[in-house]
Amino acid sequence: MEISVIICTFNGSERLKDTLKSLGDMEVPSDIQWELLVVDNNSSDDTGEVIQKFVKTFGLDVKYLFEGNQGLSHARNKGLMNANGKIIAFTDDDCIVDKSWITSILKEFSSDKTLSGLGGRVELYNTNDRPVTTRTLKEWMLFSSPNQLFNLLPGCNMGFVRDVFDDVGIFDPNFGAGTKIASAEDSDFFYRAYKKGFKMIYSPDVLVYHNHGRRTDSQVRALNRGYVIGRGAFYCKHILRGDPVVMRLACREISTQIKRFIRNLYRNQSIEKEIRLIRFIITGALYKLVAVKRFKHRNQTVSP
Repeated sequence: MEISVIICTFNGSERLKDTLKSLGDMEVPSDIQWELLVVDNNSSDDTGEVIQKFVKTFGLDVKYLFEGNQGLSHARNKGLMNANGKIIAFTDDDCIVDKSWITSILKEFSSDKTLSGLGGRVELYNTNDRPVTTRTLKEWMLFSSPNQLFNLLPGCNMGFVRDVFDDVGIFDPNFGAGTKIASAEDSDFFYRAYKKGFKMIYSPDVLVYHNHGRRTDSQVRALNRGYVIGRGAFYCKHILRGDPVVMRLACREISTQIKRFIRNLYRNQSIEKEIRLIRFIITGALYKLVAVKRFKHRNQTVSP
């Protein structure tokens, strides 16, 4: 099997219909072997029926997997355990893949035998949605610095050779949608792969369209809150492991907010944003500390 495509879903059957249709509509050369795995992360909607209808309509075989442990990392790890491909690709249940998505992924890996992972372009699907959760850079770029962690490679459009997971491990189950730390499972994995020396790139040719549906200020605020909490937890995890690079990243972000706080205070301007960001970073760190304490209490021996 050349490539395994993993989609994780939780009560997103309406969005999933369009995602599956886009996969069924892909133009995949007949000599390319691929499989599709859909991981149901405890859904209570009609996800199973949607998948059955897709199979009947498009004639594609789908591995339907159920993961009862809530959280995107749990679901992705379930998919990994059951995937047979030499390359593992991920997209989300609210993404529409380009017709040449799989072909473009395979082209990148086949043209560079030293390549271990990639992230692709993410364009907005519905222009009525807010322009968030996208990656619109049109230039090919090497992932070469931790400074790129949170703004280059997207978790909703990524792929790795199997060897990366064998060496780096699985996604950290404390991170990801469905948990208190609602993000950064992808950034954490990218960083761990980067530290191991694996080559990763951003490719604009590997394209999906994000059909995320966020149109209000409150939805965008909630999204950004999750991102900042995720960064705080990421900082905490790696600082606890004595990582000086992440320590510098955390110090730079916090010091930037403190400087803005002081400047705005001096100018008699609002300091609400700076306070909120620092609070969310601390919240994420505390969430990770609690998770670490629980982990030690259970006397487990393997951690991502």
